[in-house]
Amino acid sequence: MVNEQRELQMNVGKAMDVLRKDYPYFLKRAPDYSIYHDSVSLSASDGKIQLSKLSSYKKAFGMMRTMLPLIYDADRSVIQSRMVYDATKTQIRVSFNAMLVPKAGYMGMQGKTVHVDGISVYSIDLSPTTKGGEGKIIEHRIEKMLVNGAALQPPYFNAFGMEMMTGQQQGGTLAGAGAWS
Repeated sequence: MVNEQRELQMNVGKAMDVLRKDYPYFLKRAPDYSIYHDSVSLSASDGKIQLSKLSSYKKAFGMMRTMLPLIYDADRSVIQSRMVYDATKTQIRVSFNAMLVPKAGYMGMQGKTVHVDGISVYSIDLSPTTKGGEGKIIEHRIEKMLVNGAALQPPYFNAFGMEMMTGQQQGGTLAGAGAWS
């Protein structure tokens, strides 16, 4: 029991270190996926799972990381985050804000910075390693997402024009489009 608790603490510490390093560079490099369980799911505040399995998670975030730098200047944009570990729920809560600066002359958006604020909650798998558990992130839930102060409603991927990837065809719009004018 003591060894399992120590292993869990080490895995939580590693996950927090990796998230702390990955958030600021989201637009510039791929995150370290070693902290995620193979069965990781991404869900929204409404509780609906938007995707599951690590391969889908990697594809979705890879697509987002590919698309956003086409519009936004990765060198001038800034992503900041604050992190708290809730030991009673075995969850890492990350509050993040991104100031996305459009590329010069991109579709008349010059000087119209987009501010994205959100809260992500990462749940850790508590199953012991001996029973197939790994102490890795098993769920990433996006609790809140604001674009220029306006709340987005789940499913969030639709708001970023990614409904084709998740198989959800509910007709979202590009995040913050109305707030850019």
